[in-house]
Formats: sequence, C-alpha cells, structure tokens
Amino acid sequence: MSNSHLTVMPAPEPKVCAAVPGTRAAPPLDPAHYVLQPGLERVADPPGGLLVSTRPLVAMRINSQAWAVLGCLGVERTAAEVAAMTSLTPGHAEAFLESLARKRLLRKRLPIPTDWPAISVIVPARGRPAATRACVASLLALDYPRERLEILVIDDASEPPLAAALAGLPIRLLRQDHNIGQSAARNLAAKQAQGSVLAFIDNDCEAHASWLKALVPYLSEPAMGVVGGRIDSPSVTGWIAAYESVCSPLDMGEHGGEVGPAEAVAYLPTCNLLVDRSLMLNQGGFDPAMKLGEDVDFVWRAIRAGARACYAPGGRVVHHHRVRLAALLSRRADYGSSEADLQLRFPEGRRIMRLPLTVGAGLAALVTASVSWITALFLAIATLAALTLETITKRQRIHRMGLKLPAGTVLSAVGRGHWASLYHLSAHVSRYYSLPLLIGGLLWTPLLPMTAVLLLIAPVSDYRRLRPRLPLPMFVGLSCLEMAAYQLGVWRGCFKQRTLRPWWPKVRWIR
Repeated sequence: MSNSHLTVMPAPEPKVCAAVPGTRAAPPLDPAHYVLQPGLERVADPPGGLLVSTRPLVAMRINSQAWAVLGCLGVERTAAEVAAMTSLTPGHAEAFLESLARKRLLRKRLPIPTDWPAISVIVPARGRPAATRACVASLLALDYPRERLEILVIDDASEPPLAAALAGLPIRLLRQDHNIGQSAARNLAAKQAQGSVLAFIDNDCEAHASWLKALVPYLSEPAMGVVGGRIDSPSVTGWIAAYESVCSPLDMGEHGGEVGPAEAVAYLPTCNLLVDRSLMLNQGGFDPAMKLGEDVDFVWRAIRAGARACYAPGGRVVHHHRVRLAALLSRRADYGSSEADLQLRFPEGRRIMRLPLTVGAGLAALVTASVSWITALFLAIATLAALTLETITKRQRIHRMGLKLPAGTVLSAVGRGHWASLYHLSAHVSRYYSLPLLIGGLLWTPLLPMTAVLLLIAPVSDYRRLRPRLPLPMFVGLSCLEMAAYQLGVWRGCFKQRTLRPWWPKVRWIR
C-alpha cells in the first residue's frame, strides 16, 4: 500500500458534504416506543399471570408488576407512559422494557434523531463502470439531508479508470494507481472521510431511498458502534438468480437484533454497514491481509473492544448476485475457506452443533433398519415413546401453571420443536459433513437412508418456506452443490491454516 499512488479528484460544485466531524447523532427529542411481540398472549393467574407462546411452546410465569407493565403494551407506548400507568419510576420502567426488548419479548421502535449526523458513504470500486454509476445514482437519491452527506468512491486501479463513468456526479473520487484490495481501499477512504459515521456499500449494490434514515437511529443506542441492514435481491432472471434471491449468504433475514458470535445474526456484510468513524479508526479498520471474512473479523473485534453491533432489516440495499453457476460455487468455496482463519482469531466464535437425542434415536433406526430390524424397531418405539412422554409431561406442567391447552396443541408444538431440531441438524450436516457421509454411504450402504434424510430435510423445508421461482429438484440440486462447494472451501482453509478447528464444533446434546 505504501507504494501506491493516490489521486484525489474533488467533487464538482455544489459540494455534497459541508459537515465536519462531530457527534454521531444528537439525542432524540422523542423517546423509544415499545409493544408486545405478535404471537405472545397474556393469561390471567392469581399470583400475577402467564406469558404464553405456542410457536414455540413457552409458558412463562410473571409477577403482578410485570403483568401490569405488559398489559400496557398492546399498543406502542414509551417508558414514561408505562411508568404513569404503573407503580414503576420512569427509570425502572425503561430498564425493565429494555430487558424485555433484549429478550425479544417486545418490539422497540427507535425515535428519529433531532439532528442527523454527517455521514460519509464509501464505495470501493474496481471495474464495473455502469454498475458503479448506478450505485452512486442511488446514493444521490437517498432521503437524507444533502448537506450532511458525503459520497466517496475509491477507484482501486480500474482499467479504464472510473472517472469517465462518474463524470458530472457530485462525489469525491479517489483514484488508486495500484490495486490494494477492498479492505485497504475502505480504510484509505475512511481516513479521508469527513463524516462522523461511515456507511459502506459495494459498487454492485444500489441503496433504497430510506437506507440511511432506517439505520442511523440505532447508533444513538448506548455503546452501539456498528449497524447493518438487509440485503435484497433484484428481479429474478434465470435459475441461478432465483436461487440466490432466496439463499444469499449476505441476507441476514427478516428478524433484527444484537449481532455477535453467539447471536442468531453472527456478523454483518460490508456491503450494507454503518460504523462510528472513531471506532473504525481505533480498531485499525478492516484487515487488508484478509481477502474474505474481513467483515466478520471487524465486527467481532469491535464487539471484543466493548462496542455493540446490531442488525436492522429496515435499512435495505439491493445486491446484484452472480448469475453463473461456476461463479456462485467459487464464491461459496471462498466463503468456506475463511472459517479456519476466523476461528483461530476468535475462539469464542467456535461453531456449536446441537444434537437432539430423540431425533438421533430416530436417525439411528434408519441406519440399523437394513442390519437388524429388531434394533430398528426398538429405536423407533423408543423415539415415539419419548415424544409421547414429552407431550404428556409438558401438558402436565402447563396445567399445573393454571393454563389449559388441548393435547393436540401441545403435541403439535412438540412436533414443531423436534422438526426444527432436525432441520438445524440437517443444515449443519449438509454444510460441513455431506461429502464424507456420501462417501461413507457408498462404502457402507446402511448409511444411505440416514444420509438422504439429513441432506434433503433442510433444502426441502427451505423450498416450502422460501417459495423460490424454480422447480424443487433444481433447488435441491443447487443447494447440494452449494454445500459441497462450501465444504471444499473449508478443507482448503483448514489446510492453509494448519488447523481442524472448523471440523470440531462444540457439541451440545439436547432432548
């Protein structure tokens, strides 16, 4: 990087960002609002009450004070409003509501800042002149105060240079004469940025008009230093695009929340990421030595340093995915190759594999069916007996709590729970162990029925849930190819890093 030459091309008038670095966001005038999550029901009980959900089956006893608070939250209310309606002080009400929001029992709507912070949007670009111009055009159409917005495109040695494609646009263009890679390009732009918040997007993406306004309010939360949004797919053209539109590893899903190694959302991709500039500089930015996984590395380093990170699906960008099978599989293999390096850097990010005992007994029955039908029958009966006993026990516990649920409702909830366990086991095995299982099945045929179940449950379930615009056999075939490519990438990373850590997860046995 020290041998590279940087040419700075200033933006034409009018200057886009007149702001100087300052606070990330002024404290909002309006406080946050809270409301009970859909699907939760309050059931009266003399000591206080019950908070009940049937998806999944959960019955939680709450005291009279919590009952009173939750009773206020059928509609959105602030902590002050809840305090006025209960015996809590405003401070205690806010702390209690925050604890319930962290447990995802409440939805929290953040207020709009009184003063939007100065933001520098950074676009690393190498080639793709038409896509880069479309990306910048979407940024210029953002619903954000223009005087608080700066757009920096860093041309990482594109040939031909991107200056002609971006001519006439009110942006700052930074030109590198030698290729330094996306991470180094982002770091270089971050040092020159004027905004107190850095927003990262890639040049094969286009931002929704509300992108920044949907994400910025989260940075007013205590210790929040990183926030990312959802990555959408463009209109579908072809089978590969149809598959990517519902199975992209960049899409973190529809449910927001805290981000971290042990959270449901483990990391945030750099093509839709807002970072406090001081945090970015203090952490040294993205690691230029990492060709992949640099986004995971940065987010986890920030969390280690005491910052919080969150995922907010309301802040959206559109990512133009690969539409060729070879490119898709190559990229998945590249993603897999970063696991070994990341697990060596972050032992706390070690993979956890949950092995459900009841599901395991059912799978063992499949393996033994062609070897010993008596053993297989015994395991099948044991599996059914365990499910029956679990249903009876849970129904009795719920009845002792004063809640009357039909046996069919409890049985359905128990069945959904075990199906979810089987799904997650299938997804896990497909991603990491499908190739060894297939080889084992060819060498010892009794393994094939269990292997078929484990490799098909996840993609078939995903097909029903995601409803992609392609036939089921094609979807399942692409899923299997994707998982195989990812595994080959994991093996490549293990060989390069001289470690087997990605192959040895923490095993947690569950009922």
